Amino acid sequence: MKSGKFTLPLAALLLLAACIAGLPTSLRRDIADEHLRLQHAQHDLEQSRQLVFRQVAANPDLFRAVPEPARWTAQFQAAQETLRTAGETDRELAQLAGRNRASSRSEAEALLTKERNLRRTASDQSQAVIAAASHWFNFRKDLSANVDRMKQDYEAVRTIDLAPVTKTVEQAEQDWPSKKEALAARLDALREIPEQAGKEWNSSAASLELTAQGEITDTQLAPLIEVSDTLSADPALIETKAADLRALSGQLYDSWDQILVDLDAPSSESGEQYRERIRTVRNHLTDIAARQSETSSSEHWVPVSESAFHAVENDVGMSVAHKDAGLFDSEAVTTPQPAGFAYIAPESQDSNQYGYWNHDGGQSVWTWLPQYLILRELLWNHAYRPVALDEYRGYRTAQSVGRTYYGQTTPASPPKYGTHGSFTQSTYASSRYVQSGGYTGSAYSARTSARGSFASAAHPEPQKTPSLADKRAGRQFGFGAGSPSGRRFGQHAGSRSFGRGFGRRR
Repeated sequence: MKSGKFTLPLAALLLLAACIAGLPTSLRRDIADEHLRLQHAQHDLEQSRQLVFRQVAANPDLFRAVPEPARWTAQFQAAQETLRTAGETDRELAQLAGRNRASSRSEAEALLTKERNLRRTASDQSQAVIAAASHWFNFRKDLSANVDRMKQDYEAVRTIDLAPVTKTVEQAEQDWPSKKEALAARLDALREIPEQAGKEWNSSAASLELTAQGEITDTQLAPLIEVSDTLSADPALIETKAADLRALSGQLYDSWDQILVDLDAPSSESGEQYRERIRTVRNHLTDIAARQSETSSSEHWVPVSESAFHAVENDVGMSVAHKDAGLFDSEAVTTPQPAGFAYIAPESQDSNQYGYWNHDGGQSVWTWLPQYLILRELLWNHAYRPVALDEYRGYRTAQSVGRTYYGQTTPASPPKYGTHGSFTQSTYASSRYVQSGGYTGSAYSARTSARGSFASAAHPEPQKTPSLADKRAGRQFGFGAGSPSGRRFGQHAGSRSFGRGFGRRR
């Protein structure tokens, strides 16, 4: 302050100037343009609805006993509801534009994007009805060409070769007998599609004959159009279901873990998302008879909700989802557990395809077979510590009641696994969560730093993958892993004899 005059800081002057300036001219113009587009969209929707149902009314015999008009009415109503929501957003935008404050720019841009997306969605809904209705109206106009196309579609369905997927399924049924019923039911449903197409084609023989003679009526034409639509969609449906069935069969040959290796909470000002870093470790059986497999590992950041983030704050270093070979991905266990413990054989079994209990020296310790050492290292983050039988018993006791095992010998003793565990704090010491002071809430942690900057750790961009934590919210079952990427390792079994069935955990 000089000479009795008050001088504003530069930052305050810039802020004041921005407020005076109001919303950018280009944004205000876009808001006005979108308002006009919304009005046009509302008018076009009503015009389209009237046009469609005038034509329906003009062809009563064609639509007398078919569900299409009711379906189109519902679709138009859905589009109208979408535009109603867009109209509410448009009114909010108009208020912001009227106030014309620069501080509202971000809110206005977000609302403009929302309104635009709603308008486009309603337009797509309306256009879908018009396309479907036009197909019905035009089928009769070019009857010969449509019947020829119908014959081509039936031939495409009839000649689809299901032998490859049948072979895949039958092999999986042989390798995993417990899944035979589930796989067979899906294969039967797939085979039913071309069989049903044949029945529908045969049922249309009389109508096709009348069509060839030019004597078919509108009442007789409607069922023929419905069969034509079914036959047109069947080839893509068969291909999709066959691909799904091959993928489902393939799931049985994989065991996998999704390990939470890091957490990242955004600062309050950043606007970034909560994230988990997930390592997917997959062991794929390449030859069951020869006991050969290969292991792969991939790692990436996954954006998650705040609630999902907080649900696993105690589980860094843990396997937050695990699936055994011989199970579908939908059967994955999502109760967090120490990584690698799920591969160890129960005490009563003594051994499995992954290793055996070594009872030498008066203490029982789990010993991995040589061909699974890479799997072991990936699960334990290259810091494997032998698992003694007493520790494994504690894990099985917790597992039997659906509780997470953190390696505590008593409820009051320090944990070994999980975010606050001694093993995790040393093995994942370089993680972003550790560097940010994420362990400081633990009564067993020696760290005293406050959560702060993440600048000391690498910050890869989150990949566009499904949210693992959101899918397992509430400790639900049924989340499957994505396809892994990264280095793959071939493995060959040793000569040691195994316990119960290969590929299954008891």
